[in-house]
Amino acid sequence: MIRLLLPLLLVLAFAGPAQAHKLKVFATVEGGEVTGYAFFIGGGRPAGAVWTAKDPAGTALASGTTDGEGRFAFPVPQPPVDATVTVDTREGHIAAATLPASRFGGAAALAPPPADGPAPAVEAEGEARLAALVEAAVQRQVTPLMERIEQMDDRLRISDVMSGIFLILGLAGMALWAKGRRA
Repeated sequence: MIRLLLPLLLVLAFAGPAQAHKLKVFATVEGGEVTGYAFFIGGGRPAGAVWTAKDPAGTALASGTTDGEGRFAFPVPQPPVDATVTVDTREGHIAAATLPASRFGGAAALAPPPADGPAPAVEAEGEARLAALVEAAVQRQVTPLMERIEQMDDRLRISDVMSGIFLILGLAGMALWAKGRRA
């Protein structure tokens, strides 16, 4: 048994990390625009990747290619609907992020009031603009935190690797124990 385990342990000891990576998309609302970027877990951003934004019915809201930093931007859909941004590197990596319509609420209220037509009550307009300004300020503060959480969420940690190894060893130990009890 030791003759089998020793080579396996040596192979595992000298094995390097896999070079594979996963594509992720981060999107947020800033002012009257949806902005974001695509990134690979482990580093790097896809330049020139195709991106599309669609509503729940599958209708295209906007499309284009990412810039050199993997970024994209498009105007907030009017009327606000759930928007799914999909990035395709055309090399087998596809990722998507969905922004619910509720995230677009403050952007619509930040738009300047119409110049013609009946003017709404000044107090109601002031409250709506104040709510929109507060929501925009909170969004500016929360966006970096959301980015960091998204990047940390899919990072492979040493504890994950060790947990997998010890799970395998534990299962093997239980199998050997059960085999020994039968004899």
